[in-house]
Amino acid sequence: MGAPAIQRMTIDEFLDWADGQDPDIRYELVGGQPRAMSPCSQEHSRLSGNIAFEIRRRLRPPCFVLTETAIERDDRDDRFYEADIAVTGSPHQPGQRSTPNPVLVVEILSESTASHDRGTKVPDYMQIPSVQEVLLVDSRSVKAQLWRRDGRRWIVEDFTGDAALPLASIGAELPLPALYEGIAL
Repeated sequence: MGAPAIQRMTIDEFLDWADGQDPDIRYELVGGQPRAMSPCSQEHSRLSGNIAFEIRRRLRPPCFVLTETAIERDDRDDRFYEADIAVTGSPHQPGQRSTPNPVLVVEILSESTASHDRGTKVPDYMQIPSVQEVLLVDSRSVKAQLWRRDGRRWIVEDFTGDAALPLASIGAELPLPALYEGIAL
């Protein structure tokens, strides 16, 4: 007989549940169900560090960059994601469980996460009023995809090679090659 199915959870229930789990396993809440996240590869970790560094170098107060940070929608109690990187201009308040008012969310795509990131997380990030851009960075080749809010619509652009990523949400450009510096693909 298999393990019993886990009942649908709210974010509060999920956070209580996650506190009792193996600390080496990270989880997200997707549609009320906890979902284990794959461990990060070396390429993913280095890429995340490079991206956060390049963003941080260009930010001005009160904006700051966060890595492996919680993202939630105010209008949903069954989704609680861990973004690879996010930028916000809102100060963190004691007891706050997620990133306040993210303007930029970055996800690093791998073979095991790409469909979930593109098909589930991006549409949810697009529903957060403060989010102006969602950047998807490939961990297997030098390419990125930028989703940018333009009024009520979203515009998507693909970047490869030596392109510069124009991030209007932070008023800066990131050179794509700098994100992959030191990473053998």
